[in-house]
Amino acid sequence: MQKPWLTKEKLIHYLLIVSVLTISLAGLYFLQLLTRNSLIRIFNAINAVLIPFVIAFFLSFIIGPLSNVIHQKLKIRKGLAIVIAILIGVLFILAILGIAIYFVITQMSAILNSLLSFIDNASLTEIINDIRAAITTYFANSDITDLIAEMTANGASIERILGLAGSILVSLSGFASSLIGVIMVFVLTPVFMFYLIKEKEYIFMNIAKVAPKKIRTHVIELGKRSDVVIRNYFKGQGLMMLIIFLYFAVTLGTLSFFVPSFPVYYAIIFATLMGLFNIIPYLGAWLGVMAPLIFLLTKHLEFQSSESGNIFLIAMIIVIALQLIEQVLEGSIIQPNVLGKQVHIHPLAVLSALLFFGGVFGFAGVLLAVPLTGTIKAALEYFGELNDTKELMAAIDIKAKDEDDPKKNDKDKTKKKPMRTKKDRT
Repeated sequence: MQKPWLTKEKLIHYLLIVSVLTISLAGLYFLQLLTRNSLIRIFNAINAVLIPFVIAFFLSFIIGPLSNVIHQKLKIRKGLAIVIAILIGVLFILAILGIAIYFVITQMSAILNSLLSFIDNASLTEIINDIRAAITTYFANSDITDLIAEMTANGASIERILGLAGSILVSLSGFASSLIGVIMVFVLTPVFMFYLIKEKEYIFMNIAKVAPKKIRTHVIELGKRSDVVIRNYFKGQGLMMLIIFLYFAVTLGTLSFFVPSFPVYYAIIFATLMGLFNIIPYLGAWLGVMAPLIFLLTKHLEFQSSESGNIFLIAMIIVIALQLIEQVLEGSIIQPNVLGKQVHIHPLAVLSALLFFGGVFGFAGVLLAVPLTGTIKAALEYFGELNDTKELMAAIDIKAKDEDDPKKNDKDKTKKKPMRTKKDRT
């Protein structure tokens, strides 16, 4: 008779598991209600240290090789070479940010001026003068007491004004804390980077010593595999960024000769931005192409009254076509040959990692989503190999026991002993 799949013992076991999980989740929920502010402060403090450490950890794979080149070529001390490499990296990042901010401000102002040119200048000037005259007359005829009395008569009491002032101060304090957090990230990241480059092996060997002895070898092996995956990723990503930069520098540079008011150095700047934005998977390529498209749209709005206005629209279509060609080449040729199979991750896993790590760490999480996912993949592959090794060793042990068992060997010999014929007996 076949046994039922759900016995009484299994049912009790499953009910106990569900009960424990329910009680644990309820306890965590009530703990969160009781200690919500404290937990928020603890997590903010952890993020304040964790975010610059994570950024410094992954940037050390880029700055580290540069410091080694400076140390070997210029024959200077290792510490000074690391400082010089970090300064070069910081200056490069600041230069890119400065170029990007300058471009955004100039293009937005140009677009605004182009849009305002469609409005009747006389009417706009008259409206601005009327507003200015009303404000001047109001403040000229009212002192502070009259102003407060009028606001009170209109329903704006002193308490409401103080409440508004308090909310403004709270907003300013929140902005100040956010600004301080950003400054701390910029200050702590180079410090963490210096020690991670100089004493990376020493730091992570000491971290591995904290783990229990039973799993210490696994922790060290996972650290080595993660180091290989992340190093290969950044090497491949750097080579891909260089290829994309050269591709767009050549194509956009050629396009600039046929488009008026499109200097070659702008094409080089756009190519640099598009290569750098490629470090963000999938989204970065289309964020980078927005720079030349916005520039060409600005020029189209500026020159649309002339005959050369339509050429900028044609140039925008060409830029989109170049971007599509680059995406096809990148997905079919560049990525498989440059990144290789060691850091190949399914697109669905990459998109999920972008959403998850972006939600946890913000913009830094978006940048680090693929390396972290590669590290998780390396860990899963390592544990899979361990499981396969255990199964193989168990099979070998069973076979060895069978061979060492004399009773079983005698039975096998008896079974395998051939039958004697009459001729053999004779």
